[in-house]
Amino acid sequence: MDFSKIGEKLKDFVSKKHVANIIVVMAVLVIALIAYSDFFVKSSNTKSSPGKLQDDVLVQTANRELTEEEALEKKLKTILETMRGVGRVEVMITLEMGSEIIPASNTVNSIDTTEEKDSSGGVRLMTSQSSTQNIVTSNNGSQQKPLVLKEIKPQINGVIVVAEGAENIEVKAELYDAVKTVLQVPGHKVQIYPKN
Repeated sequence: MDFSKIGEKLKDFVSKKHVANIIVVMAVLVIALIAYSDFFVKSSNTKSSPGKLQDDVLVQTANRELTEEEALEKKLKTILETMRGVGRVEVMITLEMGSEIIPASNTVNSIDTTEEKDSSGGVRLMTSQSSTQNIVTSNNGSQQKPLVLKEIKPQINGVIVVAEGAENIEVKAELYDAVKTVLQVPGHKVQIYPKN
């Protein structure tokens, strides 16, 4: 074997033109491998467990916190369906606005008074006031939450109840009284309808 010939061929191969081509080919191969692995890993995960994905979506939906309207509707529906003569019930409650929360706060008021005398004997009093308000928070693990002094619940604008059995006047009257009592709303804000 002639090492000088091998060395010359190696030098020719490693010339600037060939090195640039080799780098380009290697970069294309790396990009292709990354794209290939991302595409097939994602598609195999979705193919192998479509039920799991749907379960996760259902779990996320179930873990969602109910709004005040939804919570009230759910409680009212549950209680109305247990009444004698009433079948399935649908409830809709509209609220004026969301809850209003009044947080605790630290307020610092300061008043600075300065007296200035000029060369002619005049005296001026300068007063400046400033106020700083900070919301008081409490640490709950890794979260900071404001300390709540008072929470004002929203006013109910109206209630509609659609119930099986509401075509009976006695059942309708009992539903009407139950809704007025539990929600503490005047009668003109409550409507009861029979269900198809």
